[in-house]
Amino acid sequence: MRERISGLLAVLVAAALLGGCAAPQQTVHEPTPEELAAIQDSIAKANEFELKKNRMFAYERLRQKDYLKAREYFWNVVKLDVKHQYNDWARIYQTYLETGQVDSAQIILSEGLKFFPDDPFLNGSLGFYLKAQGEYDEALQHYLTALKSEPDNPEYIKKVAEIYETLSDGDNAIEMYQRLLELTPEDRDAKDRLTTLLREFRDPEEYIRSLEQDVEASPDDISKRVELIIAYAEQSMNEKIPPQADEILARDPGNREAYSRKAAALENLNRLEAAIATYKAELEQYPDDIPAMLRIADDYRLLGKYTTARQWVVKAKKAGSDGTGQATYVLGLIYESAGDDCSSGRGLNYDDKLVFVIAYGLFKQAAAGSDFSIAEKAQRKVEYLQQFIPLYADWFMHQNQKMPGESCYKWIQGGWPEVKYINRYLGKLEKSK
Repeated sequence: MRERISGLLAVLVAAALLGGCAAPQQTVHEPTPEELAAIQDSIAKANEFELKKNRMFAYERLRQKDYLKAREYFWNVVKLDVKHQYNDWARIYQTYLETGQVDSAQIILSEGLKFFPDDPFLNGSLGFYLKAQGEYDEALQHYLTALKSEPDNPEYIKKVAEIYETLSDGDNAIEMYQRLLELTPEDRDAKDRLTTLLREFRDPEEYIRSLEQDVEASPDDISKRVELIIAYAEQSMNEKIPPQADEILARDPGNREAYSRKAAALENLNRLEAAIATYKAELEQYPDDIPAMLRIADDYRLLGKYTTARQWVVKAKKAGSDGTGQATYVLGLIYESAGDDCSSGRGLNYDDKLVFVIAYGLFKQAAAGSDFSIAEKAQRKVEYLQQFIPLYADWFMHQNQKMPGESCYKWIQGGWPEVKYINRYLGKLEKSK
């Protein structure tokens, strides 16, 4: 009996215990809005504490150059920062760069822009990568976005200008370089690029005005003055070239571009004596300048001073090989001009034809030279002069005449090498029948 009572008591105690455990489930307390707000605030404070703690640790590790650990903390910040209060993507990008993970670094920039699309650093940095990869249109958009936030950032302006230039958008490139020079007026590269773009895309007068302003601002900048005289030459503004060339030569007495541009301008102005003097001044600096010698020869030819002209051709030939045929071509021009002068107004006679034979022979020789452009010009002269050289009937009527006899040809001497062309040609005529 006693055992039964004990068992019954045990069952009752167990039931009581079970009933006591179940009772709270039936009377669950729903938190009030105030309590929920307090709980959420508590969670938010804990989250904010963790966020700030991880951010503090991240920057500390970054300062210590422990980039891997810093990155780990920064990623914790990204996970905790659900409101996107903190833009640490530039620092995350830095940790990948510092560890040599360049491809990952570029991906980080793109990820950061999903959360902070207007960030100038992220846009500018991604623009740098895209530009280097030839993705110019995309790079341009990122740089332009960066410029909206930092409109006076010279680095972004320059990159935009370079991309416009690459895309052959001359007007926008010019505008950007001008904007850049307002901020950094001493940027020599930007000045040079702007000058080139003005030459290629704008009215030549605007380009020249730009160069003139550059020269006025930097009078000792020889390269700009040289650009200016070249621009003058391209626009046939010959009268403006000599004064600028003189300014260059006053600062750089050996500047060959200044000599040649000045002399050419004087030739175009028909101031041949002044052009000759300029070439002679150049020869004082460069005594073996064969092109200058030949220009002097040609200018004397145009002045009708054939003996002096020939002397300068001979001097040029002595100074160096005439493999190009240029000196021989100029000598041919001298004899052709002499024949034209003497025959002018009276018609062609046998003396003139003999002189044209000399020119004809010289042009044939020049046509065999190594310079194609000279050879082509010389060949045209050969074809042109065929109508003026003696025929068999001419030779038959003047068999004993081997030299031109008119007074205007007295300067021609029988012992000169080029006169041999007369005997050679007449010999062929004699054998032709």
